[in-house]
Amino acid sequence: MEAMTERWTDGRMDDLSAKVDRVDSDVRALRVEMKTEFTAVRGEMKDEFTAVRTEMREGFEKVDQRFEKVDQRFEKVDERFEKIDERFVLLSDQLMTLHALVSRTCVYGLGILSVLVTVIGIKI
Repeated sequence: MEAMTERWTDGRMDDLSAKVDRVDSDVRALRVEMKTEFTAVRGEMKDEFTAVRTEMREGFEKVDQRFEKVDQRFEKVDERFEKIDERFVLLSDQLMTLHALVSRTCVYGLGILSVLVTVIGIKI
């Protein structure tokens, strides 16, 4: 114990205290610097995130507008197909009428031909 006491003189204790104070001061300064830097980084991140969100929102709005245009085009195409369907229905009706007319004409024609063959004796 006596050897230790001799080694730790007041001068050495003062020197150690000064070094500890300097380390403590350096740690405090480092804390302040880190707090300042973290605050700055948080601010930059917040600004960047806000910018990215804005950019994404604008991009999604553009995509939505394009989809609206595509929807309008599909509505026009759908209208065209409905008109084409109406035309096919009309054409089908006309073909059915023509078919009925041709069928009656053939029946009448065969009837007349049959009468001609029977009455007049025309040979076919």
